[in-house]
Amino acid sequence: MATIRELPSSEADTADTEGSGTIPRSDEDKAKAVDKCLEVLSRAKTDTEIFAALLLVTKLVQAEDTDAASRRKIFDGVGFTFLNRLIKTDKVPEGCDSSMYQSLAVTLLACFSTDPDLVTHPQMLNKIPVLKDIILSARTSVENVEKKSLIEDSFQILVAMATQDLGRKQLIGDGMVPALCDVYNKSYFGNEQAFSLLGILIEYCGEEIWETNRACLNELLSSMASEFKQIQDERKFKLCTRLTLLLTSSNELVPGENAVWAWDIHHGLSDILKSKTGQSQRNPALKLASFMMCQLGVSWALGPHGSDKKLLLLIINLACVEVRMGLEDSSQNVSNRDILPACYSVLESCIEFMTCGPSLSLDEKQVLQLHNAMTGAFGAVLFFLKENQFEPEKVDDPLVRATVRVLSVWLAEETAALRNQVYDVLPFVLSVIEKSFEEAKISSDLKEARNHTTVAQYPLFKSSSASTDLLRLMLPALCHLTADQEPRELLIMQGAMETCGKYFSYQWKQFEDKQGDQPEVALITLCNIFLNVSLQDTEAVKKAEVFTELYGLIANVLPKLAKQHENLVLSFNMAVLGLTLLKNLSNSASILDLSESKRFVGAVLQMFGNSHQCGKSGQCEIAPTYRQHWEDITELWMLGMQLLSECIGVFAWFAGLFLQYSWMTTTVKLLTNVAGGGLDEETCTMYGVVLSSLCKHSSDVHSQLNQANGLELARKHNMLDLAVVLQAPPLDGPR
Repeated sequence: MATIRELPSSEADTADTEGSGTIPRSDEDKAKAVDKCLEVLSRAKTDTEIFAALLLVTKLVQAEDTDAASRRKIFDGVGFTFLNRLIKTDKVPEGCDSSMYQSLAVTLLACFSTDPDLVTHPQMLNKIPVLKDIILSARTSVENVEKKSLIEDSFQILVAMATQDLGRKQLIGDGMVPALCDVYNKSYFGNEQAFSLLGILIEYCGEEIWETNRACLNELLSSMASEFKQIQDERKFKLCTRLTLLLTSSNELVPGENAVWAWDIHHGLSDILKSKTGQSQRNPALKLASFMMCQLGVSWALGPHGSDKKLLLLIINLACVEVRMGLEDSSQNVSNRDILPACYSVLESCIEFMTCGPSLSLDEKQVLQLHNAMTGAFGAVLFFLKENQFEPEKVDDPLVRATVRVLSVWLAEETAALRNQVYDVLPFVLSVIEKSFEEAKISSDLKEARNHTTVAQYPLFKSSSASTDLLRLMLPALCHLTADQEPRELLIMQGAMETCGKYFSYQWKQFEDKQGDQPEVALITLCNIFLNVSLQDTEAVKKAEVFTELYGLIANVLPKLAKQHENLVLSFNMAVLGLTLLKNLSNSASILDLSESKRFVGAVLQMFGNSHQCGKSGQCEIAPTYRQHWEDITELWMLGMQLLSECIGVFAWFAGLFLQYSWMTTTVKLLTNVAGGGLDEETCTMYGVVLSSLCKHSSDVHSQLNQANGLELARKHNMLDLAVVLQAPPLDGPR
């Protein structure tokens, strides 16, 4: 590249003033000025003349009243051949700043960058590597005014590029993220601008910027967390917000919970939250604490030694106070309520920890304070929902949905407190969760929706319910509520069973499509909800079509499902629910003598009949394929056996299936091989109940069991009722 020769000061002065005067103001004068500049530029032959012309152009293009059309005209007229040489040269006249030529070129580019159409021009984007080198060339302090201006102009261009999709892609692809992290970590001049630019990239691109820069994230986190721990001035509060931004931008926190930065943050937050601070200082700290507990677990709040209960209780108490302040006072504006989702996240994490985690070993006073704080917070939650329940558009309100979400977590564990207030808002809560489910069903792939959500759209970690299936979260609460008469009747009246029926079908499809473990968990909880209603409100089962439809689905799918031993718990739940519905719907024409129902009962009999075996010592044992899950299905087995015995007396075709599907053969063999006293009392009772019912209602079973020494078996296992029935004639069919 030819060297740009030195421009004498006299020539520069002449070039700077010739024909320029003051910046023109009228549109006509501006147009003439632009044309004159471009004419001078087009006539320039030597480097000196081109440089002088560029000084004129720079002065004009920097004018605030130069419109986009004029800038575009100048942009097209300048050309980039000479600019490219200027920005790369390091040879300047003696006594001049080394960045003189580069500074002029960057200043001109900074002016062009104010136009969104120009900033993503290929000739602008290909300057990113040079601009990156410029911002990395600074050190902790820059005394030279020219150098400061060069760096500031470089950041102006980069920020303008970051606001455009094409610009962001180019910045990330050209390695700008590591450079920005380096500038910030080493406190170079412009480090604040570097973090601001990083924040823009995080806002729009989220996780994408760290996919190939994970080490940079870890280093930046460590550096910021260390500073956060040590400093004790206003910057500590600013770092709260910055750390939250960084942490929420990554789906994967590569360092484990024992990482030094996690405990540095714990130390810094403890300093803030245990001090007297205002709301504007406390809220960023609460948001950061909320995220750390959400990602690393509540145990993080207990400190590196797991003993800092005071900080955990303080975080919970502050969160409860903020919830009450934000929800009980309707005059609170949106900015004041911005803290609520973070507080909800704290409450969710703590409820889950206290119900599933290790004991906190709180004293009586601490337990009482915690209970009062939580009850007060959820009293405010219920008040807020009650205040909004008569406004239909509120079902889409993000804050309402986040509030319903945290309520669902609380109700999953606590249904005794604030009972009447809960019942008051149930209809509204149902409308919110039903709308949420309909959106989830339409989306059909919530995971894909989450992957395309930016941090700006989803800033409140798990408490934001924009893409959350609230009905799934509410299922445990619905299970508790349907166990009690008053809320159960209210739920039935409000159409909750119909919603749950649709949800059962939806989750079954998800289960068939092998969409992870969540569908199976949801289906099991749904079975319990329907079982609560079916066992305690037979009239509701007979009246509502949803129960008939649900039985049809279960009867259709169970024969295949029962063969999959890995889904044994779900199979038992569906089997018991199916038997309950079958019994309750005995007068329905759609149920009686259907071949589908017979296949369903046959599958149930095989499941229940294969559950036990005789061990080597003559004791009755759980079959190997059942042992892993037996704790989860013991009560279902008991209830299922009771239902089988009751159905025998209801359906004429029922008893014959015990012979057809070898249940009788398997059971007689088990009772024969097991020693007297080898059956536990409950198991022995259930076998006796089923066998007694069979012998009462089926002469075939009565006869076969007598031929198999049934009376002797009954006496051997102390089945007194069975012994009596075997000595009496059968009823032959249902009563």
